[in-house]
Amino acid sequence: MTNSHSRWVNAIAGACVGLVGCALCLSGRDTLNQDELKMLQDPGGWEYVTISDQDAGIQTTHTCFDGQPHPQECSGTLTLNPDNTFAQQVHIHGQTVARHGKYELDGSELAFFDEFGTKDGPYRLTIDSQAKRLTLEMPQVRDEFVLEKEYKKQRQQQARARE
Repeated sequence: MTNSHSRWVNAIAGACVGLVGCALCLSGRDTLNQDELKMLQDPGGWEYVTISDQDAGIQTTHTCFDGQPHPQECSGTLTLNPDNTFAQQVHIHGQTVARHGKYELDGSELAFFDEFGTKDGPYRLTIDSQAKRLTLEMPQVRDEFVLEKEYKKQRQQQARARE
């Protein structure tokens, strides 16, 4: 892999960790209720669906994480554990990048501290319990996730429909 590809993959992975932090901010509320917290910390984690980044004032959506599954090209999961640890794994351009560390939840804000102790966040979080979706946002970044078990269920349904 070229140096520019490595830097790009690491930048995407860093943006993904940042977006994870956004997931804990709630629209118009200060804290998660017990059901939302349980969903947020689901053992199966969250599947990345879209990643968008505003670079130099231009909003872009990553062509691989465009709302449609491309498991051979790209995929990613984020898991937030009840013990305030997180694990992230992103596969893109034939390379897998794994990150882990701790997170702090303060009201409706989430900050991440990766394996090197680098702080990322705090992020704003929106959880849609009915749709089983999570959105993480900050001024220039927006990531959308679907609960991993819901993502797998939707993929199975799509596969059956094509048969």
